[in-house]
This record gives sequence, C-alpha cells and structure tokens, in this order.
Amino acid sequence: MSHSKILAARDMNSRAEQHSSESIPVSTGNPVLDANLYDLSRRFCGAHSPDTVLQMLATVLNASRSHLEDHDLEIMNRAIDEMFQADKMFYPFRNIRKITCFGSARIKETDPSYIQARHFANLAASQGYMVITGGGPGLMQACNEGATEHNSFGLNITLPFEQHPNPVMAHSEKMMNFYYFFTRKLNFLKQTDALVAFPGGFGTMDEIFETITLIQTGKSTIFPVVLLDPPGEMFWSRWEKFIERELLQAHLISPEDMKLLYVSKSAEDAFFHIAKFYSRYHSYYFRDGYISIRMSGPVKEEALMWLKNDFADLMLKDDLVQMENDPTDPDARLSYLYRLRFSFRQGNYARLREFIDMVNECE
Repeated sequence: MSHSKILAARDMNSRAEQHSSESIPVSTGNPVLDANLYDLSRRFCGAHSPDTVLQMLATVLNASRSHLEDHDLEIMNRAIDEMFQADKMFYPFRNIRKITCFGSARIKETDPSYIQARHFANLAASQGYMVITGGGPGLMQACNEGATEHNSFGLNITLPFEQHPNPVMAHSEKMMNFYYFFTRKLNFLKQTDALVAFPGGFGTMDEIFETITLIQTGKSTIFPVVLLDPPGEMFWSRWEKFIERELLQAHLISPEDMKLLYVSKSAEDAFFHIAKFYSRYHSYYFRDGYISIRMSGPVKEEALMWLKNDFADLMLKDDLVQMENDPTDPDARLSYLYRLRFSFRQGNYARLREFIDMVNECE
C-alpha cells in the first residue's frame, strides 16, 4: 500500500477557532524580567517560533510568582515533561500512519478477541502502519504481538495494580510510562491516524467517548473510529444499539454523529475501512474561515458540482473550488497536493466526516 511521504501534524487545538491574544500571557508584569525573557526566547528558540517560546516562559514565570501551591506547579512540570518526552519518542516516525488500539487488559490469550486483535495488528503492520497501545497486558499485548515491537508503541500508565508493561514492549525504545492519564490520552489521539477498539471495561469506554467527543466538537482532526466485534459476538453491536436507543432517539446526539463510528465484524473489514478513508483524502486545515481539504488526486468536475449541491449545509457561501496546489499552505511540504476549499460553517464535524467519505468515493 502506498503512503504519502509527508503527513500533516494532527491538530488537537482546533485552529478553526481564533484564539484571543489575551488568553495566552506574553508578559510577567515586570519590565526587566520581560526583557530578559524576550531575549532568551530569541536566542534559544532554535527552529521554533520565538513568540511561542516566550509565551511558555511567561506562563512558567507567572505560575512561579503566583499564590499557587507547590503541588500545582509539580503537576504542571510533570505534565510538560511527559508531553515533551512523548513527542521526542514519536518524532522519528511522524510520517508513518499509525492506529491506536484500545481494549481490556484482562483478556486472556485464548479469547477470540485476543486472537482477532493480534491478527488485526499484524495486518495493519503488513500494510505499512504502526500501532499504538497502552503497552500493558491483555488486548494491548495482543496488538503489540501482531505488529511486533518494530511496528509498535506502548504508552503505559503507572498503577499500583493490573497495569504493567507487556513483554513485547517492556524494553522497547518506543515504550513510555505515563503518570497522568490525561497526558497519556492526549498522545493516543495526537499521534494517531485511526482508532480501533476491542472489548474493554471502564477505561476503554472512557477512551472511546472522549475520542468521539473531541472529533464531534472539532477539537481533534477527524479520523476513523472502528469498533471491532470478536467473531460470533456482539459486544460493540449491542453498545451501538444502546447509543441509538438512549442517545439518538432522545435527541441527545444528531443522526450524523453515528457516522463517526463504524462497527466491524472482521480484521480485514476494519482495516479496509481505515485504508479507504485515506484513499484520496490526506488531511485538512483551517485558515481565515475557510477549510482546505488536501487530496492525493483531483475529483472530476461533475463530482465537484454534486459535492457542492449535496453539502451546501457545510458552506457559508456557494464557494467550493478545487485547487491544484496552495503556496500559502501552513505546511509548505504539502503545498503540492490537490485540495477542495470552501467557507466552513462551524459546528457539524460529523457532517464533515460524511463529506470526506464522499470525496473518497468520487471518481
């Protein structure tokens, strides 16, 4: 399977929003200290934005001069360190597509779910993908076994019970232990291009619901979320029926929100669903109220007209256009890609997922 040489950074900030300059401090209120921080940010920012470095320094110094407890600062310090260490670990593999796999730590090797998880990860790795798991036992170990350590990441959580590194990832350089759940979960989603969930308990449910919420609200870039049922069982099928009965029928979610989820019955079908999502679609970005959807190839003119008519509800104006490239792309390495551009009506990201699916279907 062919892959793009360059992948876009997954957006966990929703750059569709315009952040107020007052929301991020650039001053400590001390002119002398501000001048020194400004100098430091310019001299030691490396290839990074000096303004971003200045904002980070100002935040740290403001916190240190505040009335917060030492424990509050310890939490900030550990969280920043965990995020930094994880980014360093993933950086060499940033242009390889990855699939995050969730599932119970309590499932045994003889369970059909374990066998299926191992098979799915092996299939994904054979097609050039890497897998990200919690690095623990059960279904996490099954996925690491299937993909092998070479194609795996493990994001473990330090707990007084149950969770410990599995033997596949225990000594891997692509294994990291997290103290906080929130920094761990951030990296599960920030680093991935798809998510596959196998049967699991509270932790798996928490991860699935948070993922759907972030995509639904535009806080995470859209990607496939697949719920993989074990052979002959209906774990996720029953879960989906519950969602439809208790949430959809009560109008607590919209019908199109269900399109953010895909229940599958086989490893092959689950992987095909993910691969199809990236068959033409590459990534998207926001700028000045417009969304630009990058594609590996163009769509025909008649398909363009059909998209314009059928998805008019996503557009503030009738302005869908196809472009061969964009020299103003925020990632210059991706400026060569084709793209569809239109004024985006904020809010319905599930509907945007439908738009992307149709782009992949177009000739």
